[in-house]
Amino acid sequence: MSSFWRNNLLAWGLQCRSAVSLTFESWLGKVGIKSERTAQEYALTVRRWARSRGFDSPDHAIADIKARSLDPYQVLQEYVTSLHNRKLAPASIHVHFSAVKRFLNDCDIEVLSERVRNKIVLPSYYLVSTDRAPTKAELKQTLLRSKLKTKVAIELMGTSGMRIGEAATLRVCDIQFGKAGQPSKIMLKAKTTKSRKKRVTFISPEATEILRQYLGERIKQPDDYIFPRMKEEVDTKYVASTLYKQIVYAFNLAGLRKKEDSESPRYSLHPHCLRKFFHTNCLAAGIDRGLVEGFMGHVFALDSSYLRMTDDELQANYMKAVDRLTFLTTPELVADNEEVQRLRRELEERLAKLEAIYTERLTLKKE
Repeated sequence: MSSFWRNNLLAWGLQCRSAVSLTFESWLGKVGIKSERTAQEYALTVRRWARSRGFDSPDHAIADIKARSLDPYQVLQEYVTSLHNRKLAPASIHVHFSAVKRFLNDCDIEVLSERVRNKIVLPSYYLVSTDRAPTKAELKQTLLRSKLKTKVAIELMGTSGMRIGEAATLRVCDIQFGKAGQPSKIMLKAKTTKSRKKRVTFISPEATEILRQYLGERIKQPDDYIFPRMKEEVDTKYVASTLYKQIVYAFNLAGLRKKEDSESPRYSLHPHCLRKFFHTNCLAAGIDRGLVEGFMGHVFALDSSYLRMTDDELQANYMKAVDRLTFLTTPELVADNEEVQRLRRELEERLAKLEAIYTERLTLKKE
């Protein structure tokens, strides 16, 4: 086909696309029915793919493929190669590839899985980022340098196993505040969790008190978000992103911005590591692994013994780890406070005696 007819056919295809509802938007709508978060991630990914082909709109990129009868396997391989050359992690490349492949299939550009294996080379998975769970001392160090809102976010995630996106959706009514010295129960709605299953988890007594302090009078407003939104239309992803940056900043202030491996693209401590801390310390405290996974919202655990326990039984198991999930009011600090109080009482008694002696001397002088 001559370049003249190819260009005219492409122009006709673009005009047709602009005259009808956009395929890209309708596809995202369908993806969003199952997972809004996946739809948001796919939207970014597919738009990047379209820009890599020189188009502002994914629909125009599709029109180009159809107008020029391009081989979809070659199109995908070119994109995979470009991502590999940009040094993206293998896992990220697979996510990008999967999103674009699904979009092509939805646009009636057939990409068969069995042919993908023969025609497209994808990078093998391997560990790129090296991170770890923070120590209790590091979390204490971080909390002492954090603003109150950041403290609440760290305590919520570190003592409950929640994901940052789940914490961003919490309202006051989702928390059943415990009495003094008791944990509080967090009731996560199915629509706000990654697994799309409701679950119960807990936060430590220390986290409860810090949360009470942060909420103040808002604790009486059940529909208030724990982390307020300046505008109602602000979405959860924005709130979660803000919390993420604030926690990273707190780690930096604590002098913990380090890498385990110089080649790792990620620092050793980041917000997701708070879930690792929770997981590690709950297991070390002797809580059944199925329960720990259930608190964290892992799908396979939500179908196990976690579902067969009452909330009181879950709380009793959670209490096994409370000492490990307490950072600022440790038994050592409590003992230190008791010693300080004892010394203060002794000092007050001595001052009272000295004042009595002074008063007595003044009296004798007057006589």
